[in-house]
Amino acid sequence: MTQQVLVLAPHPDDAEFYAGGTLAKMIAAGATVTIVIATNGDKGSFELEATRLAEVRRMEALRAASLLGVREVLFLDHVDGELDRLPPGHLRGQFMRTIRQQRPDVLFTFDPFAPFEDHPDHRAVAFAALEAASFAPYPLHHPEQIEEGSAVHQVAEAYFFAKHPMYANKAVDIGETLELKIAALQEHKSQIAFLYEDWVRKATLASEGLVTAMPEITSREGGAAQGMAWMIRQQARADGAAVGIPFAERFRYPTTVGQRPMAKRETAVELRSDRPAPPPKWTG
Repeated sequence: MTQQVLVLAPHPDDAEFYAGGTLAKMIAAGATVTIVIATNGDKGSFELEATRLAEVRRMEALRAASLLGVREVLFLDHVDGELDRLPPGHLRGQFMRTIRQQRPDVLFTFDPFAPFEDHPDHRAVAFAALEAASFAPYPLHHPEQIEEGSAVHQVAEAYFFAKHPMYANKAVDIGETLELKIAALQEHKSQIAFLYEDWVRKATLASEGLVTAMPEITSREGGAAQGMAWMIRQQARADGAAVGIPFAERFRYPTTVGQRPMAKRETAVELRSDRPAPPPKWTG
């Protein structure tokens, strides 16, 4: 039976950024992947106005997903940066309807219990996704969806994006799909210079050595694309080093959907270690 995978993401590039290599690997193994994007991404630019940016980012998301082999991309089209202003329970209900319609075996999304998450859209999607997956098996939650023809559904597995390694306990070897992940991310052309320049600014504040190691931007677009690819490889190398392989993506992988993390508990993991990753070695 074909494995059904659902990604619940706040923004058009999140799926590729946090799990692109893993999704490509699962698709190559025969999985069917659907990505749901909660916002229209209309805030991430210094150059384009919001309406035009939303149009551009939709097309970029479709091209990136096609490159990975994703079956379908669904857009909820909420305003970027304002998911926390939706009526309580609204996003959870939308996600629950999607889970009941798509019937995924595996869910990918942000970690609701990740520390130091500063983006309200990430937090909103994380909790709405967790609650939707937890309640989707019970027919008295949103019974109108059952009346519409959806059926209750239990999600078997969840991969939570490990933005911080504190609770990461599963690593996926993406050595064979890393370059495909980078190629998919580079389809998000409106974001490349925007994101890379933001990384450089933050790195300048955090580590002079890191900035020195970064590729020099010789042209704004081409150089930023090169710089972004370098950053993605560095992150994959650091995540791989934590478990003794060349390149990886890391996740928090609970044994049951809805389980809270326990910092001191040893758990079974796919690869070699569930200890926090050491600080990345920023080398060229």
